Amino acid sequence: MKSLEHAINEKNSLLASLLLTQQFEKSVDVFKYIAQIEILANKVAKQIDSSAPELDRFQQLLDGFYTALAFSGDENDLFNSRYSLIDKVIDYHTGIPVTISIVFSAIANQLGFNVKGVNFPGHFLIRLQTVEKRLLFIDPLNGNTIKWQELEALYFSIVGETEDEEMPADILNVATTEEILVRLLHNLKASYIREENYQMALRAVDLLIEFCPNDPYERRDRGFLLHQLECPQVAKADYQFFIEHCPQDPSAQILKLQMRNWENAVSVVLH
Repeated sequence: MKSLEHAINEKNSLLASLLLTQQFEKSVDVFKYIAQIEILANKVAKQIDSSAPELDRFQQLLDGFYTALAFSGDENDLFNSRYSLIDKVIDYHTGIPVTISIVFSAIANQLGFNVKGVNFPGHFLIRLQTVEKRLLFIDPLNGNTIKWQELEALYFSIVGETEDEEMPADILNVATTEEILVRLLHNLKASYIREENYQMALRAVDLLIEFCPNDPYERRDRGFLLHQLECPQVAKADYQFFIEHCPQDPSAQILKLQMRNWENAVSVVLH
């Protein structure tokens, strides 16, 4: 984890995401995939006219990435866990918005563009800042530019009605490396639960708790996974933590009843 902490401190999202992948796939060769990104960047560079204006060069980068290299999202299977593992995304050129953004940003930065990820709710984005400080926002799934009005519509379609009539400007700030990793872990947790791979989902939750140790919802989810893995007594401590910190949450009442049933079952056996 020290290497991962160093990558976070260095704001190296590609390295950090590869090191995170090692937590789930021990055999991943981090340096192999970093070298692979350099190879991909060199391929795209051959399609870019270095004498062209910046926005023209950026469009050539987009064409090279999404057409020549054929990176894309799988609209029919976005919840597959392999699309949240950066080595698989580099191998198969298919991913979800956050993982495609990591790969695209790494290639773009090697080619001299100021490209970062944006932790937009519901749909991770790519952000280009030009030398004139102009901002462009790109959909990582297809490379299309998203206009401000479209971003606002997307934002309100995800968060619903709010007291504020306008989308907060800071929602489009650059994502930190830690925020990117947390998002990856949330996606992995959800994917592994969907695939009923509870052991891997538990690993994702354990890592999330390292990043967010006082998040009662992660503790609740860990309790659920421990319960699925037939460790109810260990799950109980996480459930109690959640109930103590979120007593008004509807699931807290359900968990209280569930633990009461466990205790009654134990009493019957002992009696």
